[in-house]
Amino acid sequence: MTDISSDLPIVVGVDGSPEAARALEFAVQQARRDHCSLSLVCAIHEVVPIGPMLPLIAGDSLLDVGRQLLVDARDLVEEASDGAVGVRLEVALGPAVDLLAAASDQARLVVLGHRSLSLVERVFTGSTTFGVAARADCPVVSVPLETDLETPRHRVVAAIDGSPGSAHVLAQASSAAAQRSATLEVLHCWRLNPFYSYLVDEWSVQEEWGKQTHAILDGLVEEAARAHPGLTVETHLEYAEVADTLVRRSAGADLMVLGRHGHGGPGARMVAAVLGAVTRAVLQHAPCPVEVVPAARRHRAS
Repeated sequence: MTDISSDLPIVVGVDGSPEAARALEFAVQQARRDHCSLSLVCAIHEVVPIGPMLPLIAGDSLLDVGRQLLVDARDLVEEASDGAVGVRLEVALGPAVDLLAAASDQARLVVLGHRSLSLVERVFTGSTTFGVAARADCPVVSVPLETDLETPRHRVVAAIDGSPGSAHVLAQASSAAAQRSATLEVLHCWRLNPFYSYLVDEWSVQEEWGKQTHAILDGLVEEAARAHPGLTVETHLEYAEVADTLVRRSAGADLMVLGRHGHGGPGARMVAAVLGAVTRAVLQHAPCPVEVVPAARRHRAS
């Protein structure tokens, strides 16, 4: 979705699940837009929980399973793209987050499947999506299992906060909207912490916020629109809870694009702290694909 050299592939996490199949479907569509190839990555856990009466499963056997999953995924890509999208396969032992984050260093996009989890699963289960989105060097798209990829809505939402990274998020979102012949909705929302509403005139704060924010957004939108003449852009300001508003606005969109604050390096363990509560909430609950954009990629030597 960016103006990156076409030799960079889209990386897709493959594990044989319905969620991964849906991510693969999204990735094939995007690869055809970008005229690029796919790199299918299957990470095999080195530790397999087994019962005391079951035989030990060797690493080679697990790799064979991973290779077969990749072959099946490659067949799906060839069928869905009529052979127009090139495919590279990679299987390795190790944590999925580490392998996919490493693969992102030479990718234009990482695409992962996502399933809405119960409260218990959210508390006790780690998330590959959160981990990769926190550490990837390129944008990461989380594709919900329930999303409909067959019916274009012609609507892309860019959630920005006015920070320096907002221009990069808008560039990504405007490119995605132009590719889809979609309207770009630029959304900014904010609300004063209820604690401070007792100390100040909340209406005056809201009015002043609206004036200042409009000026900032107008400049950002004008800069992003130069690269895509004719792109229809709508700007929305909402004085409301941020996470709830973003999830609500994501309904009926082809894609929601938002930025990632901070940088979770290879040693990062506190993924929740890196991504932030708003990003985690949107990834968890948005009904459309969500793209998390890191800071602008540093220039790479050829």
